[in-house]
Amino acid sequence: MTSSISPRSLQRFPAVWLTALLGASGCGGVAGSPDSIAPPAAVGYAYVAASPSGAGNPGAVYEYALKTDFSASALAPVSIAAGVQPAAVAVGVNHVYVVNVGDGTVSQYNIQADHTLTPMNPAAVPNPGMKTLGVMPSAAIFDGTRSLLYVANSGDNTLSQFSIGSDGKLSPLTPATVAAGIAPTSMVTGITGSGRANVYVANSGAGVAGGAGSISQYVINLDGTLEPLAPGSVAIVGNPQAIVMVPGAAYVVNNCGSTCTGSVTQFAFGADGELTGAGSTAIAGITDGISMVLTPSGGNASANAYVLGNLTTAGTGALSQFGVASDGALTPANPPALNIGSTALAQALNFETLYVLTATAGVGGNNGSGTVTLNTYTLGTGGSPVLAAAATLAVPNPVSMGMFFLVAP
Repeated sequence: MTSSISPRSLQRFPAVWLTALLGASGCGGVAGSPDSIAPPAAVGYAYVAASPSGAGNPGAVYEYALKTDFSASALAPVSIAAGVQPAAVAVGVNHVYVVNVGDGTVSQYNIQADHTLTPMNPAAVPNPGMKTLGVMPSAAIFDGTRSLLYVANSGDNTLSQFSIGSDGKLSPLTPATVAAGIAPTSMVTGITGSGRANVYVANSGAGVAGGAGSISQYVINLDGTLEPLAPGSVAIVGNPQAIVMVPGAAYVVNNCGSTCTGSVTQFAFGADGELTGAGSTAIAGITDGISMVLTPSGGNASANAYVLGNLTTAGTGALSQFGVASDGALTPANPPALNIGSTALAQALNFETLYVLTATAGVGGNNGSGTVTLNTYTLGTGGSPVLAAAATLAVPNPVSMGMFFLVAP
């Protein structure tokens, strides 16, 4: 599976893993002696998109290995060029794609054996649905087969749809775009009880009087194009910022600015995958929720949910935590939220390890200064996050992050 994480998505795309086992072997020396101890192995890789200040300046993607000791080690080279104003990162098994809102392109890269990125030829393709440049956020997701890529264009109220060739190169489908709601910010895809693959899009409704948003819902046709379900959208109170789904339920993180606390709206699925049965759970103190991830239940483990947001009254990030009942209802944990100090940018979950990207340089971390930190949390008893490490990343102006996991740490 893959991860697509943007400041307003998360998706995303939840971060995911490949079934691969890493082993360590030493040459020479006696077992247990210093010269036979292997360095910490990598459990995954992080690709952080950075967008420098100033119109027209190209961005970059910074590359890090995530280690078993929870440290983050820069790859060589530590960064590779992207387009103007990169806004979303989608990480596949062999390829990475970056949506650039400043020049209306999608950068495309191959992942090498050492997990560094190299540009394809061409290095970027036009994004057919992006005509209004410079508007953030954006989002990008794969379908379940990773042969399709969908991109949300919040400035144009459209989704772009691409096929992915055997060499990883993007080609627009016909039609190349499909209409979305007002200001799409986040997407998720999955198979519902109907057995059909669906795509759901959170439309924030930014700029609309009253701030009403919506969720667009589609089925994926055999040719990869998106076809609206009936109804094509569902109205929602507030400004949806993120959408995630698990078997039997979908959750939408809503934000309503300084007028009220945020909320999570839960939906079930109808016969064709249409969203039904909405109910809402308040998130105390969160007025700028940006992403949500959920742990699966199984065996003796219960499901838990984590909503990343920013406390506008305090100017700091917060991680709200919930238990998930058998019917999908959310119950605030104790404490209901953890203060993460800096401005929250993105999060990703790998089994029982949660990664949170923060910056001290204001909302979005994009004013050119401050400290960028990748906080790693282990999920303790009852799913409570425990800070295991805080790695400082040398990334100027981070805006989004994608991760690729090999094994559970």
